[in-house]
Amino acid sequence: MFKAAIRVNKISTFAQLRGASLHAQRHDETGKARVREDAEPGFGLAWSKAEDDRDYLAAFKAHKAELGAGERKGSPLCLQAICVVSPEWVQKAGNLHDPENPHNRQLFDQARAWAESWGGKGSVIATRLDLDEKGGAVVDVMVSPVRESRGKPVISTNKALQELKQDTGERNEYSALQTSWADWCRDHLDAEIVRGTRKEITQRQHLSPETYGAVLDKAREDLQRPVESVRGALQAAELSWEDTDLLRDYLLLRGEISRHRDDPRGYTPPEGDIDREAVETSAHREPNTWKLIEAFRRGAERVMETAQRFGMGWNRLNDEDGHEAGRAWFPALSDRLHLGAVVVKCGAFCAEAEAFVKNLRLDDPEKHLSPSQLWPTEAPDLVERYDRHLGLTAPQQIRPVQREQTVEVAKPREPDQPQPQRSRDRGGDRGL
Repeated sequence: MFKAAIRVNKISTFAQLRGASLHAQRHDETGKARVREDAEPGFGLAWSKAEDDRDYLAAFKAHKAELGAGERKGSPLCLQAICVVSPEWVQKAGNLHDPENPHNRQLFDQARAWAESWGGKGSVIATRLDLDEKGGAVVDVMVSPVRESRGKPVISTNKALQELKQDTGERNEYSALQTSWADWCRDHLDAEIVRGTRKEITQRQHLSPETYGAVLDKAREDLQRPVESVRGALQAAELSWEDTDLLRDYLLLRGEISRHRDDPRGYTPPEGDIDREAVETSAHREPNTWKLIEAFRRGAERVMETAQRFGMGWNRLNDEDGHEAGRAWFPALSDRLHLGAVVVKCGAFCAEAEAFVKNLRLDDPEKHLSPSQLWPTEAPDLVERYDRHLGLTAPQQIRPVQREQTVEVAKPREPDQPQPQRSRDRGGDRGL
């Protein structure tokens, strides 16, 4: 397992941009001191909007001219995002300081793509991956988001960060950056990359080269710290019965999230006590229809009941902001979307299982039940919604115009707390 972390500071003056340029070019004493004995100063991967890839002041001026953007007095000119992953991930593909190492190239490219995913297309003015230091796996990204204000383009880092905070559901903009970067790494670099330990990220308006170096070293130290094994942690922990019960259910949902992420289109709910073939074989011997139904869909029902315990019950997921539920246990938006998809697909299977068993009792095909008639009747629409959230299906192109004009976006709710008791939320009767 690898980790991802981010450190950010706001650059508000030309002097700070000039200082950052001198450090990147290794003209300052601190920059020179960080170079390895056998390395060429300034060696690495770099890009900017200026002729000199490490001249951030020139890159910023070129950025303003390109987008025709103005500045707000006293507001930051850009953000310096220090994007970090575990060096071990880079070393999986080769030498940590090799510019031809494909993981170095991927990290360099994806850090820029990530910043533009929330900053806006063309918002990155420069990127740099130093390969002349002892450490590695760190990309400096200078991002200067532009937003429209009174019909004119204006540099606005604050507005971009507020948008990102809202998109991730995090309580502050720095946590939003951390979550967003970790999610991006997992989706675009390696599924084994996870979010680093939550810590208060520096909110200094500017980092001196000395402080920058210390922060960078601390980030690397955090990510290089050996990950304690799950087995060792569990063996050392004092767990009550309630804790063990909660942990078991939490790991069940984590496992289903992983299964869905690995194959979202081919995902099937966990097996029940009997399979489809066994149902057909037992139907003539077992007179109790509901006994067969419950046995057939036991695995899917257990997932749904467990999700409700963690705030993501069926009724909650049926809300427009249903994916916001359960944030206390699943802070990453992608995890909540995958879990939401898991739960609604389990719901769809419950309806299908009930229809399948009951139809075995009906000789007349015209009397056969459709899953859409049975609980939960909203399942097909919710499956489509969560697949759309995850980019598995294209959004519908044709919608009633009046409906689009009257749709209201629900405000995100506070994360639900896990319930101490289990209850089955059916949202209605069982049908037949």
